[in-house]
Amino acid sequence: MEVEYYDKIVLGAGIYGLYSALKCSRLGQRILVLERDTDVFMRATYINQARVHMGYHYPRSKMTALKSAHYFQRFCEDYGFCIKRDFKQIYATSAALSWTNATAFQKFCDDSNIPCERINEKDFFRIGLCDGAFLTEEYTYDAMILKDYFLDELFKAGCVDILYNQSLEVIMEQDQKWVVTSSGVKYETPFILNATYAGINEIQKMMGYHTFNIKYELCEIILCEVDEKLKGIGLTVMDGPFFSIMPFGKTGYHSLTSVTFTPHITSYDETATFNCQARSNDTCFPGHLANCNVCSAKPESAWPYMRQMARKYMLPELKFSYVKSLFSMKPILKVAEIDDSRPTMIKVERQNPTFVSAFSGKINTIYDLDEVLLDE
Repeated sequence: MEVEYYDKIVLGAGIYGLYSALKCSRLGQRILVLERDTDVFMRATYINQARVHMGYHYPRSKMTALKSAHYFQRFCEDYGFCIKRDFKQIYATSAALSWTNATAFQKFCDDSNIPCERINEKDFFRIGLCDGAFLTEEYTYDAMILKDYFLDELFKAGCVDILYNQSLEVIMEQDQKWVVTSSGVKYETPFILNATYAGINEIQKMMGYHTFNIKYELCEIILCEVDEKLKGIGLTVMDGPFFSIMPFGKTGYHSLTSVTFTPHITSYDETATFNCQARSNDTCFPGHLANCNVCSAKPESAWPYMRQMARKYMLPELKFSYVKSLFSMKPILKVAEIDDSRPTMIKVERQNPTFVSAFSGKINTIYDLDEVLLDE
């Protein structure tokens, strides 16, 4: 039986996987994307705060802030059709329990050369709870619009195959190529990109490479309807156990998250291990992470607690109500617990045949892949 050949095989059909497939297809390469779910963008690319980061979120990690700001304009220019810009993105520093304050946040923005205008915190927050508020330049993206763009462009390219419901079984080296067996079918390639994000260590272990030192958080994003006074506003209180509520792309909803309550459970194991896996009807287990958003064992919503946190800070006339919850697994480098950094890590594990791993929680750092994708 003849084994089908591809110039590259991409594991994972999130933003990093599809960006890579499209980039290489435009060079005339034949690409195969293998995806565990029934569609693209079903996990972290869609289920997150949808921020296009300028860097404000990381006053304790200037490296993360600078990297985010570096790619901000490029991402907004390349994918402007899915960007929501027409709202005020307000960052505030809490008067208590925060790692930073208004003066330090202003200095951080100035030092990082990112726009930051001091405004009156009393316009949005209850008196005495925030020591400063700032109008910033930060947008959100709509993952479903971005999904349609990538699928259309990949279809037009005519040299990219995306296979869904895939079960990756074996990856082995043979004659300076990788032979990949997925769902009973074999494929051959000189280049594999591991862009599975939460599943990254599953692939690393399968191929015998060092795993990433990460923890796993089962996270909830709540979508809310908001009244007219809140519709054109995004609010983030930082840097500590606080909250964000802001437009969720162009959907008309706002996302509500909380540093304290968005993560429901955490695993520090090499591959994600949770008690809920025992209730998943054998669809999820360590080494095979299922989609939390469609899992029957997903946790109850933390809406009452997130709502209470936001209501504690926000003016009472800024109203919002629950619509639904989205759940996803979020891997975070353990070192980030020290300074809240979110580095993008692109590792070339070996060459000839080539195996590359990509790990990042920031959508606008996809461009870090360019060097390894084109360096052949």
